[in-house]
Amino acid sequence: MPDAPDNNVIEMVGNDYPFFRHVSRETGGLNLRYNPVGPGQAFKAVLDGLPFQVNEFSLANYTLMKDRDIAPMMALPVFLNRAFRHGSLYVRKDGDLTHPSQLKGKTIGAREYTQTAGVWWRGLMIDEYDLHWRDINWVSEKKQRFAPPADAGVKALDKDLEQLVIDGEIDAILAPSTNDGKKPAAEQMLRPLFPDTEAAERNYFIRTGIYPLNHAVVIHDDTLAKFPNAPKLLFEAYCASKKQFYAEGGNLNPWGDETDIDPIPFGLTDKNREIVGALMRYLHEQQFISKLPDIDGLFIDGAADWVDG
Repeated sequence: MPDAPDNNVIEMVGNDYPFFRHVSRETGGLNLRYNPVGPGQAFKAVLDGLPFQVNEFSLANYTLMKDRDIAPMMALPVFLNRAFRHGSLYVRKDGDLTHPSQLKGKTIGAREYTQTAGVWWRGLMIDEYDLHWRDINWVSEKKQRFAPPADAGVKALDKDLEQLVIDGEIDAILAPSTNDGKKPAAEQMLRPLFPDTEAAERNYFIRTGIYPLNHAVVIHDDTLAKFPNAPKLLFEAYCASKKQFYAEGGNLNPWGDETDIDPIPFGLTDKNREIVGALMRYLHEQQFISKLPDIDGLFIDGAADWVDG
């Protein structure tokens, strides 16, 4: 196959996932180049309005931008980041908080109130534990991607929220991970709320079949206009790389179980539609978006027919 010309290069930015080591390829006259970046860097160009072609991006933030008509991009149904959120609330290790029923009236910090992890956690609390986000006092860092809904009453603080929990000034922090968790176990001051997070996750998954998805892939409108054949080729490249990862013995099961079932299928499958629909419902219930969006309208034309093979 002849080399694709330099003007047919598409730069793809995303986290350094082991299952995307083989995304880069020449296909359909395009030169796809996957550029892995560190934590927190994949979204930067999109959020800062900088030039980009194809990026990993928060599905919640993408939906907010679409709702506000400020999204010069379309999503591909490549749901490359998933996580259960039962373990996303951290409390003091020596405290007595062990269940969501104890959180009414408590103060919880969220560095980014609109972060997808937080949207899932608040929705989970309503659906599973009858704990409404209005029952909680919220504090956040001053710099936010998007303004929190007024009804949430979020108070912005110019302080380290994690340290406030450690010092006992607030009750918990909602975050995908903590700096405290990087310390040796004996030095850690925080723990997840649930005494057995994995058991809670497994129970939820058995009952609902939902493995919450956080990120998708977005393609800029300018790139789409220049390379109208790119979306399907990109989708196929992501799928093929994941398939090769599995062929090499890779495991993406959230608990490390040996299984032949792919836990992160791409495409608008019935189950993925259900999961995206749950996230959209949570966004609407939490007053981030003005109306429930049409799921197909969030994704590139034709994506409904794509199969992760």
